[in-house]
Amino acid sequence: MPEYDDQEQELGPALTDAFKTKADTTFELHRRGLAAKARQRVRQRRKNLLATAAAVVAVAVVGGGVWGVIGSQSPIATNSAGSADSRADAPEYQGEQQPQKDTAMGCLPKPAIYSGDAGPSAASGLDLADPVSSLEACRYRLTPGNQELLGSERFNENTAQQVVDAIKVLPERNPALPVFKCTPEAARPSEAIVLRFTTAAGVREIWVQYDGCATAGFLNGSTTYGLFAAPLKLFMTGSVRPSGGIYLDRLEGW
Repeated sequence: MPEYDDQEQELGPALTDAFKTKADTTFELHRRGLAAKARQRVRQRRKNLLATAAAVVAVAVVGGGVWGVIGSQSPIATNSAGSADSRADAPEYQGEQQPQKDTAMGCLPKPAIYSGDAGPSAASGLDLADPVSSLEACRYRLTPGNQELLGSERFNENTAQQVVDAIKVLPERNPALPVFKCTPEAARPSEAIVLRFTTAAGVREIWVQYDGCATAGFLNGSTTYGLFAAPLKLFMTGSVRPSGGIYLDRLEGW
C-alpha cells in the first residue's frame, strides 16, 4: 500500500503539469489566431481605402475637372456652375436664352409701345384699384427708325400711389383740349411716356399720350382717362419732362 501511495503522489503533479501545459498551448494558439485575424482586417481596410482613392482619381481625370483631389481624401468640387454661367454669356449661347419676363422694375429697351398699339394690353395694363409700391416713368421717342429711351425717373410708393389716385378720378376726356382731325401719319405721336408700376402681381403699365392728334390721356388697356395736369406734375420731372406736344402745348399747369 505505501508503494501505491508513492506512485499516486508522483502521478498527481505530472498530470497537473500536463494539463497546465496543454492549457497554455491552447491559449497561445488562440491568442495568435486573434492577432492574425486582426492584422488581416487591417490589411483589408487598407486595400479598401486604396481602391476608393483610385476611383476618385479616375473620376477626376475622366470627368474633365469636375473633381480635384488636393492632398487629402476629400474631393473638392471645382466651380462648374460658374463655368456654365460663363458659357451662357458667350455670344453663341445668346440665342438659347429664355425671353425676359417683365417682372422687374426698369425701363425696357424695346417696350410694347413701339408697336403703335393704342394702349397696353389688358394683361399688362394697371388695374387702378390695385395698390402699387413704386413707379418707373420712361419717356420714349416713337419716330419710326429712330425709337429710343429719352429719359427715366424712379418714384417711391407714396408718389406712385398719388399718381394712380390722381388718374382714376379723371373723366374719359379733358373738354378743355381741342379735338383734331388729322391723317393717320399725323395721328401717331412722336413720343410718349410709359408708367411702370410694381404691384403684388408684378409690373403693370399706364401709357401717357400727349403728342400726335388721335388720343390724349392715360391708357391702362381697358379705359382711357383724359389728359389733365394734376397727375402730370407728379412724374414729369427731370429727363422725363418733355419739351412739349400737340396737347401739352394747349394744357396749362403741368
